[in-house]
Amino acid sequence: MSYMSGKTPVNPKRTMTAQLRALGNTVAVLATVFMVLLVAFVWMLTAISKQSKSKSKTETSATTTVSESTSDTSATDTTETEPETEATTAPAEHASFPEGTKLIALTFDDGPDKCTPQILDTLEREGVVATFFMIGQNVSGTDAALLQRMESLGCELGNHTWAHKTLTKLSEEEAYEQLQKCDKAIEEKVGHKATVIRPPEGAGLLQDGLFKYSRDNKEYVVNWDDVSCPADWQKPARGDAEYTANHVVSNATDGVMVLLHDSYQSTADALPAIIQGLKDKGYTFVTVSQLLEARSAELGLTADAAIAKGYDTSLVAEAYPGGPVYGVRYAYSASKMIFEVRKKG
Repeated sequence: MSYMSGKTPVNPKRTMTAQLRALGNTVAVLATVFMVLLVAFVWMLTAISKQSKSKSKTETSATTTVSESTSDTSATDTTETEPETEATTAPAEHASFPEGTKLIALTFDDGPDKCTPQILDTLEREGVVATFFMIGQNVSGTDAALLQRMESLGCELGNHTWAHKTLTKLSEEEAYEQLQKCDKAIEEKVGHKATVIRPPEGAGLLQDGLFKYSRDNKEYVVNWDDVSCPADWQKPARGDAEYTANHVVSNATDGVMVLLHDSYQSTADALPAIIQGLKDKGYTFVTVSQLLEARSAELGLTADAAIAKGYDTSLVAEAYPGGPVYGVRYAYSASKMIFEVRKKG
């Protein structure tokens, strides 16, 4: 009979499994501890960062407050010296040209009309500007894009009354309304009023409605130079582009405003030759306002001179010190810009 021990024999495989399980448990515990420590560390960093930002914000706020306080103090101090600051401010820039520059202003009345697009094509191609004195009724029925194109080319928009009525035949109130309605039509197309006025037929020298409107709306009133004007509305100029071009180029002088119309095909056809002929003679093309700004002072066309000619003192106003004048009419005599004598009665 064989001997049997009371102890159960040890199984090596089971022992190995138990050891591995214990090791796994240990690793899991260590990983958990590590994760807890990592989370705690991240939380600490976040808290420190928030505290730092809060401190920085507080310091910035304090700095801003001090800065604003200093700025307020500075503004208070500056108030006492404002007059001196204004006195040293540079004046606004106005049109000026080197001495000896020959200037000429091409102007077109009674449009917009059938030939206006062709005229704009020529101006654009030649790199030349002009001033368009427009009738309000025509403007009202014109696509806004046409007026916008004028401005995009550097041209100037002018007021030629609502219905091309002779101002001498109207009351003061009626004349004012004619100009006002035209400006309203222009403003509806481009967002602003005209900057210059030409009364139909050049009439209205004794019309206070015209000069009151000029002063109230800061728009210059101009006539034109008879000598350089080809009278393109009648024979021999009307229908004859060559004659029209030759007349303008031959009779042009420095500083004049040439009267043309964008309602006549012969005028539109003559424009390329007019521009080329004037370029060949050394002219620089300007708008009416640019011409007035560049020349009115040197010609002695001041507010005092206008008042001496009989213009109403209460209506005369300078555009800027030494600049052109509102409430008067610029005209020509022997191709020289002047103020006409204005004596009532």
